[in-house]
Amino acid sequence: MEEPKYCPRCGAKLEKKLVGDKIRYVCPKCGYVFYLNPVVAAGALVEVDGKVALVKRGVEPGKGLWALPSGYVEADETAEDAAARETREEIGLEVKVEDLLGVYSFGSPGEQHGVLILYSAKKIGGELRAGDDAQDVRLFAPHELPMDKIAFETSKMALREWLRARMMVYKPATEAEAREAEELYKRYEGKDCDFVSLATLSGSELLVAMDQGSVVGVCGIRLEEHIDSALITKLFVKPNYRRWGIGSRLLREAMGWARDKSVALVRAEAGATNPGIVVYLKAGFRVCGFLEYPMLHPEPEPGAFLQLCHAV
Repeated sequence: MEEPKYCPRCGAKLEKKLVGDKIRYVCPKCGYVFYLNPVVAAGALVEVDGKVALVKRGVEPGKGLWALPSGYVEADETAEDAAARETREEIGLEVKVEDLLGVYSFGSPGEQHGVLILYSAKKIGGELRAGDDAQDVRLFAPHELPMDKIAFETSKMALREWLRARMMVYKPATEAEAREAEELYKRYEGKDCDFVSLATLSGSELLVAMDQGSVVGVCGIRLEEHIDSALITKLFVKPNYRRWGIGSRLLREAMGWARDKSVALVRAEAGATNPGIVVYLKAGFRVCGFLEYPMLHPEPEPGAFLQLCHAV
């Protein structure tokens, strides 16, 4: 890591001094403290038809190895803009940046560290092609990932999480799994929820996402009386499993169940400030009503609720 020599404010030669509990570079003339801040990078995990886009690097570091498209954030752009720009430059795709997937630190001892901000992104245009400083670009299915040839630990960490999410088992819950889901929901949400009834009674279904035999996500759905519709009663994903598409997949499974029951419409209710609304909108639901006292909450809760609908 190259040491700073001169003050960017007045040009005097910097000196090392103890500031707080750290040795820092300080200007003896104007008192300016030079902080060695981490660099900021942004990248995108672009999934196309169930496969992830990787670029084979043509320059060091990591020349000849695969990585997610990413690069340093310029001073005049947002992290989201940088992720979209780097994706366009490195793999040729125009993308819409969607969810924040994670924030990862990188760097070795003795060098300036950095922070990678990684987003999921959806292809909206362009053609897959290698950029000027890349050797190749390719879409990899989960079982094809070259994990032993990934350039950076940050890419490895993100791809492991993506692979883990894609290897989930989605299935109707057994009674034992429904009880496990109840305990999981109470632990994180602090509320009771009767998932066992959804799993055992006719006219309803409890769908679970399983990771190595443990419940990490749940979606309940039941037929509504007197009308040709079904109601999503609960959608929950364990906090450290969010942002990886598990909630969206659970909703797709619920829609499949509704189709098998010849339902015409699926409804859901969510608090107007609940960020989980985004999951419903991505799955094709639309806002179709405003509820002050939603039917899923017999005791009035503070705040407004939205009714969401999806034709089957």
